[in-house]
Amino acid sequence: MKRGTKRLALPSLNTKHLFRMTDSTGILQHAKFSVPNYKEGYTTDDNARALIVALRLYEKTGDKSYLDLVYRYMAFLYNAYTEDGFFRNFMNYSRVFLDEKGTEDCFARSLIALSYVYSSEILDSSIKELAYVMLKRSLRNVLHLTHPISIAYSVIALSILHDIKEFSSEAKMYLEALSEKLLNFYHKHSDENWKWFSDKLTYANAIIPYALFRAFAVTEKEKYLKVAKEALDFLSGILFENGFLRVIGNRGWYEKGKERPYFDEQPIDACDCVIAYTEAYKITEEKEYKEKALKAFRWFLGENIHRKPLYDEKTGGCRDGIEEDGINQNQGAESTICYLLARLFIEELVKSEEKNKEVV
Repeated sequence: MKRGTKRLALPSLNTKHLFRMTDSTGILQHAKFSVPNYKEGYTTDDNARALIVALRLYEKTGDKSYLDLVYRYMAFLYNAYTEDGFFRNFMNYSRVFLDEKGTEDCFARSLIALSYVYSSEILDSSIKELAYVMLKRSLRNVLHLTHPISIAYSVIALSILHDIKEFSSEAKMYLEALSEKLLNFYHKHSDENWKWFSDKLTYANAIIPYALFRAFAVTEKEKYLKVAKEALDFLSGILFENGFLRVIGNRGWYEKGKERPYFDEQPIDACDCVIAYTEAYKITEEKEYKEKALKAFRWFLGENIHRKPLYDEKTGGCRDGIEEDGINQNQGAESTICYLLARLFIEELVKSEEKNKEVV
């Protein structure tokens, strides 16, 4: 058996750090080692991500403690919500927002979270109605997005809403408009040696081809599938070295025609790789994508440049990244949520494969 394709032994599900990082307001942004860091306050970004994870955990387990988290994070999003359908992002520990309007990423991540809530078959109608109200006002703003990653996040939200009667036609219209924007970015910046949506690889890169795989699943338009595969394969050629994942470092990012930075590597990128390769395998059934999804998840467990795990089995937290001289020992919200989300996706992949083998 080739290296990297061995059977994956998943760590047991441990959400203690998710609860530890969450107070009556929402999930705190940072930690000092495994201790919540009140000084840094909260972000809507993290609470939107946490809402997705809490909901998926509740759907998976039926544990009402996760439902309590769903309500907590949903309340944070509603507090951040503005009359024009956007979201404020940064809040200090005194519960005062520090900005009038969050980033495009914050807006689009919030849309994904609300889309999961409204599409859930297990949640009570009252919380879903709040998601509906917020979505109806926010969706019109997607056409004003300018950044490829934010656009990609919105495409993901719209792909979820497409399956819901109340949003189906509107969601498909917006999804195609935004997917065309992504294709325009791709054709503008890509060439024979650089097949990407801009002249720079930054953070959460894999989320863009993932969004186009989702767009293909909704529309069945081959042009979305073609670009999704080309871009993800291009990214694969950069990210996998010596049999393991090395995500783009955040020290200036990786500009076209320049040397790529190798540090610091962040969990959000590994998580998005798991999600993108899982979707690619689901749609194409090409085994290489499944193997890369598994390798991307093993990045959390120690198959990385330092051969050290980022996931802490004792605390249930995930360390904040890979630095040149070792592992960043802080276990912040984004890192922990990204690990849990990656674990949920990879568990579904593994169980699906086992089920298929049983059928055969």
